[in-house]
Amino acid sequence: MPIKSIIRLTEIINAILKFQYFPNQWTTAIVTPILKHGENSRDPSSYRPISLLSSLSKIAEAVILKRLTEATEDHLIPFQFGFRKNLSTVQQLLRIREVIREGMEEGWDTGAVFLDIAKAFDRVWRDGLVYKLIELRVPGSIIKLIATYLRGRHFAVLVGNYLSSERSIAAGVVQGSKVGPYLFNSYVNDIASPRNCQTKLCLFADDTAVMSTGASDHVVTYFNDYLDRLGRWLIRWKVQVNSDKCQSVYFTRRRSTTNPPKLYRRPIPWKNETKCLGVTLDKGLTYKTHVAEVKNKVAAVNKKQYYVMGKNSKLSLRNKLLLYKTLMRPIMSYASPVWGAAAKTHINKLESTQNKIARQMTQVPWFVYNQLKERPKPAMILEVSPDNTSPFQDYFGNVRPYNIQIDQDIRQRARHDMRTNTS
Repeated sequence: MPIKSIIRLTEIINAILKFQYFPNQWTTAIVTPILKHGENSRDPSSYRPISLLSSLSKIAEAVILKRLTEATEDHLIPFQFGFRKNLSTVQQLLRIREVIREGMEEGWDTGAVFLDIAKAFDRVWRDGLVYKLIELRVPGSIIKLIATYLRGRHFAVLVGNYLSSERSIAAGVVQGSKVGPYLFNSYVNDIASPRNCQTKLCLFADDTAVMSTGASDHVVTYFNDYLDRLGRWLIRWKVQVNSDKCQSVYFTRRRSTTNPPKLYRRPIPWKNETKCLGVTLDKGLTYKTHVAEVKNKVAAVNKKQYYVMGKNSKLSLRNKLLLYKTLMRPIMSYASPVWGAAAKTHINKLESTQNKIARQMTQVPWFVYNQLKERPKPAMILEVSPDNTSPFQDYFGNVRPYNIQIDQDIRQRARHDMRTNTS
């Protein structure tokens, strides 16, 4: 960009901050509908709307986001991991896994409810959002700017070469924006918190999991107490939950007939497994289903790329390896610190898939002597895990240093309370 253009853009952004006004010309989005995999193309709900905003608007949003983050980061709840620095889906999944694993080691069961919030970003109550920004003590100048940023929003739908007329947007944060996800975090920041040590809340933006650990006859009691308060909070702040799509899993290695938890007086039936943040969690934490799904995904990608990676391809080995590392290995290595402790029989299935692709790329015969095989190092699990988990290990220290000791005290007190309740 020419220096004159940079200077002009800087002047515009400074004026936006000075007058606390976001230009109307930057408030219109172009929405492109993308069909969801395996859905009916004739059903409008089968399409995922992708919102495209002005590039200049996103540059201004980056400046606004920096100021908003500085004002609110220290006030956000610690169990919200979505769109925050040094936190990711892997860290939240590790937290969920550790709660379940520690319960199993102590002889307790763990129940988990995974909530499905319907169109979370599209239905945010804007007046309520402004109120919550005030409660978070965000400077008034930023709140006024955010109010004008949300007001007067429009969108038009682009299908092929046809562009619809503009329609106004009355609710929700801005899809496809830099500020939108952080505004949603601010909106749910006062979500009902658990009152006891046995119940934990895990958030990644709108992905919500409620977990309760204890004896089988106490788990649902803890659940229903919290879900009642959560239901009242959801109604008050106009957050809609799709009860039919909510799932619950009872993590135990024993056979259990515990009654399912209830939300809005409607039971959420127990399932043997569910998908959370891209990882399938089964009730025994064996990860058998997850590994099978990953293997099938990699096989599907490999099938599509066979004409450029197969034995008849003229592509160089270097480029084949680049395609593999770009398209397939990320699928196998995603969240490997979470499921990397699965049984060797499951891990071997992925190693076998990796070997097959390696032989395909290098044009090695399918049947070779065992002594000629070089067993690949499982870098996707053993070597990647330490790097990915290190930020999580010191997570509580990153939020507030003294929380490490507090968390240990809470665990000890929780174990004592659960033993007292069962005796």
